[in-house]
Amino acid sequence: MTLFGNKPKSFLGIDIGTSSIKVVQLKKEGDKFKLETYGEISTVGYVERLNESFQSTSLKTIEAVTREMVGLTLNKAKINTKNAVMAVPIFSSFTSVIEMPIMTESELTQAVEFEARKYIPIPSAEVELDWKIIENAKQGKRILLIAVPKEVINKYIRIADALNLKINALELESFSFARSLMSGDSSSACILDIGARTTSLTIVDKNMIQMSHGLDIAGAEMTRILASSLGVAFKRAEDFKLIHGIDNPESKNGEEKKNIQLALLTLIDEITNESERMMSEYQSKTGRKIEKIILNGGSARMEGLKEYIEQKLKIKTLIADPWAKIVYPPELEKTLKEIGPQFSVAVGAAMREN
Repeated sequence: MTLFGNKPKSFLGIDIGTSSIKVVQLKKEGDKFKLETYGEISTVGYVERLNESFQSTSLKTIEAVTREMVGLTLNKAKINTKNAVMAVPIFSSFTSVIEMPIMTESELTQAVEFEARKYIPIPSAEVELDWKIIENAKQGKRILLIAVPKEVINKYIRIADALNLKINALELESFSFARSLMSGDSSSACILDIGARTTSLTIVDKNMIQMSHGLDIAGAEMTRILASSLGVAFKRAEDFKLIHGIDNPESKNGEEKKNIQLALLTLIDEITNESERMMSEYQSKTGRKIEKIILNGGSARMEGLKEYIEQKLKIKTLIADPWAKIVYPPELEKTLKEIGPQFSVAVGAAMREN
């Protein structure tokens, strides 16, 4: 028996992605996190059959399937904690950076809530609004606005309740992967998270998200275009995308390699052009230059992508490693490095602790 409540030591991060569900359980030991277990189940078969993604309008019809698959993932990974943080996809939210003049705290709260109406395309009564000051300056403040539809929040709560999970927090996935990739790093970075449905561009500087923007161009679209160009099935095109990529000198079939490159480069260039624009805008507003790009998400390990972006944008480019500050068995190192970019959200959510 204890006289004082003990803070739970194990934490669960859940990432319900468009192509897979990922879970990570971490244990806090002193100032370090230790990996206890992790798991993943692909949802591609369900998504292809329904021809929609899990988090948008389709969640109305497949919420029960989502709940079942999250439960299967938890069982597969042998999760034994109920304390969970669930990540909400960026495309299910609205984010914007606004600038406000100097004013008192109470005035600022009212002003931000009023200003938010200009940036959120649905009625304020239908969203949960949050905001944080990301920069204080003599001329005013830069505010990061975050709004998530209550409909989305309620669905996540229902899924958690059905699985007997205690939701410690719901947070945008950008905050989750920023935590796992940039925790304790005060340098500036642009994280390119290339997911199945969307690509998010997130600038992190001084341990805080400064800007975030989503693009509809993403991994699944690359794979579909590739499948069409090569006349192959979706699964085979996905394998080709990662193995052959945009620069594979060892490819035996030069014509096949060329077709793959042509099918992918147009989309990749749109992502890099938008990244360059966003980084330039940030530097123009703050005077601070982005020091590196971190590639995250399922397509981050596409052959040649890191080198192509590094050469085109003339900036240091890294592949995400969310396990860098996590203690884990040495024999898992190779596997964890390979799956790292896909697990950044779940790892970061588990690192939140509250």
